[in-house]
Amino acid sequence: MDVREALLDTTARLTQAGIPDARIDAEYLVAAASGIPRTRMLIKLDRALSLDGEILLRQWTIERLERRPLAYVLGEQPFLDLTLRVNPSVLIPRPETELVVEEACRILGRMDRAVVVDVGTGSGNIALSLANHEQAAEVHAIDISPAALGVARENALRNAVKKPIRWHQGDLLSPLIPLGVRADLIVANLPYVRRDELPALAPEVRWEPVLALDGGRDGLAYIFQLLDQASYVLKRGGVLLLEIGADQGPAVLSRVTSKPWKNAELYSDLAGLPRIVKAQSAAQSLADPPEPQWRKGNTRWIS
Repeated sequence: MDVREALLDTTARLTQAGIPDARIDAEYLVAAASGIPRTRMLIKLDRALSLDGEILLRQWTIERLERRPLAYVLGEQPFLDLTLRVNPSVLIPRPETELVVEEACRILGRMDRAVVVDVGTGSGNIALSLANHEQAAEVHAIDISPAALGVARENALRNAVKKPIRWHQGDLLSPLIPLGVRADLIVANLPYVRRDELPALAPEVRWEPVLALDGGRDGLAYIFQLLDQASYVLKRGGVLLLEIGADQGPAVLSRVTSKPWKNAELYSDLAGLPRIVKAQSAAQSLADPPEPQWRKGNTRWIS
């Protein structure tokens, strides 16, 4: 089987099964199976796939027909200038989160030797991106899932991140408070899907970890808890940057338009949907944090 035949056959099978963007997915699958970069496949349509390549392509096509996300099938996902290993232990990084990182980089550009915290690091996409910023002096990444932290640490090694990242296992900011960490910037992409919406998610999304999706009854459980905890970690004038659901802007803004917050802003994604909240701390870091109410788990510094 040559590349042309592989593309036609894979596209037809995915299209017949109702897979969105069947042609694009077929191109990625055939590119990976043939070892030819996707951007060069059209000039190498006559090249034959190896026997191993054909076997891989058949297996990957079956997985995609089962609605396993393409990123999980191939085991990686691009994010800005990173190539990230992903598996069902971590959420697949989305394009809208690239906007969060771009805004975080703009904020860091106005800081000097900043302490940065990524809450709910998952694959490490945010932490790794910010660790490469020249103004990030210290980066902490937190996740409640040990498996997710394992993936993130591997991604840091694979992408040769410029600065070491301090990895913490625990719930939201609770690992940092006993250590006395004081941050200039906290960035978080927390679970924000309402629990009653989970059954209606796309088939591909159902492969992703529920822990990274389920935001509780109203989708705001962890976001509101983080807002409460952030006052105990952010320095005065420090910035909190949150990715939120498209319908959650008013509720979140109502929580950050009063003390201990100031300069609250809401940013839209490329589709014009309000997806990012930025707020600045107006108070000194407090002493005694509230007890976590939504999730329980041991917290420990693992690097």
